[in-house]
Amino acid sequence: MYFIYSLFFCAWMALMMPVFLYKALLHGKYIRAVSRRLGNLPESLRYDGHPVIWFHSCSVGETLSIEPLVKELHDLLPNARPVFSTITQTGQAIARQRFSVYGADNTFYFPFDLGVVCGRFLDFIRPTVIVIADTEIWPNLLRQAHKRSIPVIMVNGRISPRSAKLYGFVRPLMKKVFESYAAFLMQSEDDAERVRRLGAPAGKVIVSGNMKYDKGPVALEKEDACLPLDEALGLSSRPGPLIVAGSTHEGEEQILLDVLRGVRLLPGLGNTGLLLVPRHPERFDGVAELVSRNGFTVSRRSGKGGVVADAQVLLLDSIGELSAAYRYGTIAFVGGTLIAHGGQNIVEPAWHAKPIVIGPSMENFRQTAEDFLARGAVKQIRAAIADREAQIVELTAIFSELLADEDRRNAMGRAARLVLESNRGASRLTAEKIAAIFSGASGGAKLG
Repeated sequence: MYFIYSLFFCAWMALMMPVFLYKALLHGKYIRAVSRRLGNLPESLRYDGHPVIWFHSCSVGETLSIEPLVKELHDLLPNARPVFSTITQTGQAIARQRFSVYGADNTFYFPFDLGVVCGRFLDFIRPTVIVIADTEIWPNLLRQAHKRSIPVIMVNGRISPRSAKLYGFVRPLMKKVFESYAAFLMQSEDDAERVRRLGAPAGKVIVSGNMKYDKGPVALEKEDACLPLDEALGLSSRPGPLIVAGSTHEGEEQILLDVLRGVRLLPGLGNTGLLLVPRHPERFDGVAELVSRNGFTVSRRSGKGGVVADAQVLLLDSIGELSAAYRYGTIAFVGGTLIAHGGQNIVEPAWHAKPIVIGPSMENFRQTAEDFLARGAVKQIRAAIADREAQIVELTAIFSELLADEDRRNAMGRAARLVLESNRGASRLTAEKIAAIFSGASGGAKLG
């Protein structure tokens, strides 16, 4: 099984290599990352005799979500040395920013999932345990860790119905892979049931809750730290309301611009602005061009193109400032929901007690969406993904209604914050489970 998987993985790498080379030559990207992912690791990561906890989080959202867990686990195991891997460059940047307090040069790119490469990483770092956020399943890393008696723990695990259906086609293989995990700490009972049906040993599956509910405002969201963002875009001094659209994907910005055009035609809403925060940095320039083609003035966080006073559309073309931006919004729209993507996390605007609007696609965060909908903390449009015009009409109506009703906005914001407050504690529970496994793997090391 692993041999066939490795062949497919090598074939995928061969197919993707022209893309990597093109981006490397065009943007100077990936060359160093590819070298590191093949095992060319810095000396700072070499095992130094201290027990190591290897945290892995794919990109920005997952990296931010493990912040509370890392802190809780550091309190329980202060002598353990944490190291952090990501797959994306943006995730790597956030990991360096947020986790440098736990040691210098403690971040790296996740290995390509080939047996010899994974073995090289494991022998160099020699982790006591490996903690992988969300549902990233890497068969060769799991196998190599299992051979070395290194426990691998899935945390904040989630499996959507769609993913469960796809995994179901290779259930016998999944069952074999799942045997290499030490524990599955899942977000909800539905997620736990799905992973059990796919072959995870029932005794290893625990419902620990969603750690993203524990991600409260941090230093970046505090007033003094927000000043550069505010000054660059004039967020607190705008003449009218502001819709903050976070984590948008291709196809969504055009819909939001059409909605903005309609909202600005309504009485009393002519000064409404839109702050766009594209999910992927490589789309920043393209989104800026799209805004201009639609006839709106645009001002960018980076200052690229010059500062435009009272611009109708603002573009947050930076990494790690989305949560801070939500605090200045009158309404928050969360992207990845108007297209067939499955949604993005709605916790960040909730921490700022903002009324939240989402599209119909929330399959990846279904339990979270249900929690918020049940409390009246979010408005979800029902227009089908394929019906763009209907989406524009419905979004325009929802935005205009909320912008005209401050009491309703405040009520939704309070409800959103209450959902978070009532669901906190997953990070502490997860940390305790990991600490117990860590203690067993390190021969009964003391906690604290």
